[in-house]
Amino acid sequence: MGNRLKGKIAFVTGGASGIGTATCMKFAEEGVSGIVIADIKEKQLQEISSEIQQKYDVKIIPVNLDVSEESDWLEAVKIVKEEYGRVDILVNNAGITHRVRFVDCKIEDWNRVIAVNQTGTFLGMKHCAPLMRESGTGSIINISSIAGLTGYFASAYTASKWAVRGMTKAAAMEFGEWGIRVNSVHPGFIWSPLTIPAKEMVEKFNEINALNRAGNPDEVVNSILFLASDESSYITGTELAVDAGLTAGGGVRMVAKEVGIY
Repeated sequence: MGNRLKGKIAFVTGGASGIGTATCMKFAEEGVSGIVIADIKEKQLQEISSEIQQKYDVKIIPVNLDVSEESDWLEAVKIVKEEYGRVDILVNNAGITHRVRFVDCKIEDWNRVIAVNQTGTFLGMKHCAPLMRESGTGSIINISSIAGLTGYFASAYTASKWAVRGMTKAAAMEFGEWGIRVNSVHPGFIWSPLTIPAKEMVEKFNEINALNRAGNPDEVVNSILFLASDESSYITGTELAVDAGLTAGGGVRMVAKEVGIY
């Protein structure tokens, strides 16, 4: 076990699977005193919480949370105050996707994606930042996507992830005077419950990133850990792409190879 987060209290949404679970595991390994693991998947939430509790000497509180519902956030923050008295790290990780073209995107699907990915992140910052302010320090990590850096084809998902990127910068400027840092992480194609159903698409994108493969959750989590720790004490309002160079020009490289100039 390490001690990069020794004594800190963390709150992770979407913690019952994928990057969220890997984040909670890594935080426990690095010495946090407690983790609030939030998700809507009750069975998985209980299983993951029990597993981490048994493996590490850390207090785990599982919270059933729909990030799009403000009443759920109010109740979750109340629990944090009662159980820990503070929160030092917030990871807004919960998210959903809907891969369709603009004209095929139904308004109810649009609204749901925006509600979870964008409004959920807004509510997390809105209600956790005041608690961090009481401590005079804190780190918020918002999980966006390469869709928040590019013109990715899924309209609702792309809009929500660009919004996460923008909100991160706005929050960083506002919360800086409270000692709170706010950054966004932009994963590329990572094997997770969101990407496994689109295996064929992911493998095609793998052909154009610099490393020619998809990532695994731990490779994203190491970046989240850095931003959560005091090692990143002078970093705020920025975005970190964890995408094997996909947004660095992978498509251009592929075309260059195909026409024989690379």
